[in-house]
Amino acid sequence: MITAEQALDIRTRNNALMAWVDSIRGKNGWASYRPEDKPANVPDVSNEERSALEVFEFCEAPPDKYFLYIREKDHTATTWTGDVLGQVSFGREWRDSFGGRRVPVTFRAINGHTYHGTYFKSSGDFARIRQSKKKAKAA
Repeated sequence: MITAEQALDIRTRNNALMAWVDSIRGKNGWASYRPEDKPANVPDVSNEERSALEVFEFCEAPPDKYFLYIREKDHTATTWTGDVLGQVSFGREWRDSFGGRRVPVTFRAINGHTYHGTYFKSSGDFARIRQSKKKAKAA
C-alpha cells in the first residue's frame, strides 16, 4: 500500500488533471482529447496510481457504502483495476422479478470492517455493499 505522502502526490496530480479535463468539457458533458493535445504542465496519472489511491482511501477512511468488483473464482473483491480489497463469502443465488441473477455477499475488507450487499451476477462482476452495523467483538 502507498504512503500518505504518495497518496497526497497522486491526489494533487489527479486533481490538476481533472481540472484541465473539466476546462475542455463540452456542453454535452463529454471531454475528449488526444494525448498530444494535453499541455505539458498538466500531469499524467496512471490507472495503477488511481487504483492505489483508491485502496489507500478505502483503508484510511472506511466508507459506509461502496461499489466494487467480484472475482468469483478466488472469492475476492477488487478495485476496477484488480487491486484486492478483501475476501467475499457468497450466499444463495436468487432471481429478481426481471430474471436477473443476484447473490448476497458478505465481504471482509482489508480495512478491518465487514460489509454486506448484493453481487449482480447477471449484469456483470460488480457488487454494491454497505458496512455491517454489527460491531466486531473485542478481544
